[in-house]
Amino acid sequence: MLLVLLAMVACTSNEKAPQATEPVQEKPAQVVDNSPRSLPLLYATDTCKIGQNYYVWELERKACDSLGVVADDMGDKYYDNTIKIVVKKNASTLFARTFKKSDFRHMLDKDFFKNSILDGCRFMKIHEGMVSFSMAVSYPESDMTCPFLLIIGPDGSYSIEHDTTVEDEDVPSV
Repeated sequence: MLLVLLAMVACTSNEKAPQATEPVQEKPAQVVDNSPRSLPLLYATDTCKIGQNYYVWELERKACDSLGVVADDMGDKYYDNTIKIVVKKNASTLFARTFKKSDFRHMLDKDFFKNSILDGCRFMKIHEGMVSFSMAVSYPESDMTCPFLLIIGPDGSYSIEHDTTVEDEDVPSV
């Protein structure tokens, strides 16, 4: 019986023995990345033949840190973009221009202009020598957008107007 009692005392004393503890490590403070975001670089090109004419078009959207920064409702910041469009007709440059959001200023209200970026562009069609592109100025990464049509004439002149057509989902966008 004495042995059982000694074994119990030995077991209980082991349970209460102090255990080594590791020093508490503080978690590093989370770093908030407040740097502006850039939409991805996009590039698209295609060719087509209309009658006796060959057309080649190129689109390139890229972020431009010199155009300023726009903040969304959550405080996330975005660089504005430029969109370069080049249209060649029979190997000669018909049209080449780099667009900025300021090219649409006169068609946007002041608040929308301040809080938006030049977001996208896509080729639409060539009809009777007129080359059309759809362009958009939008709040960053949202569906709040103002669509425009860029119409390039056979002589290389162009006009920009609000796009009031229904969007065609089968046309690839850039």
